Amino acid sequence: MKRFLIVAAVILASATAFAQHEAGEFTVQPRIGFSAADFNNTEDTKARVGLIVGPEFEYYLTNKFSLAGGLNYSQQGAEIDSKQLDATFKLDYLTVPIVANFYVLKGLALKAGIQPGFNLSGKIEGEVGSVKVSDDLDHVKSFDMAIPVGLSYEFKNFVLDARYTFGLTKIFEDKSSFHSLDSKNLTFQLTLGYKITLF
Repeated sequence: MKRFLIVAAVILASATAFAQHEAGEFTVQPRIGFSAADFNNTEDTKARVGLIVGPEFEYYLTNKFSLAGGLNYSQQGAEIDSKQLDATFKLDYLTVPIVANFYVLKGLALKAGIQPGFNLSGKIEGEVGSVKVSDDLDHVKSFDMAIPVGLSYEFKNFVLDARYTFGLTKIFEDKSSFHSLDSKNLTFQLTLGYKITLF
């Protein structure tokens, strides 16, 4: 009997640890993490590692399907490592991811959606030979559109979220002098959040 009670308690604790949200539930999730961003269509760039932080709101249409919208500060860009130039493109965005979540298992969700973004600042910093350079980028497009896809896992209200966003719009205006005129943003994001039920 004692063994049965212990097993029952373990099963009950495991069941309640996993998220089981109901239709009509509305949550907010503060999130923080890192991003590894790069440009596509380039051969001499590598990922710039930066910060991503912001809240995400989620509404459950059913216990297996929800819609979420966020507001993030996201550090993106790329690093250039070539014979002529060692520099970092520092592009910071305010992103608004809107994703659909499909819960395939308790706590495990697959997600996809759209992500409008608004450029907050653009700089290039680095070295040309032994000379340090730092300058504002005047020809970064103010609007960026991307497609985020990924998955998340929720356990005891903590949410680990991994996403990859594929840029749809060019980063630079056509009048820019940079060689990567056709480049778009590619960003991997890994965040940790805590989900709070509002109602």
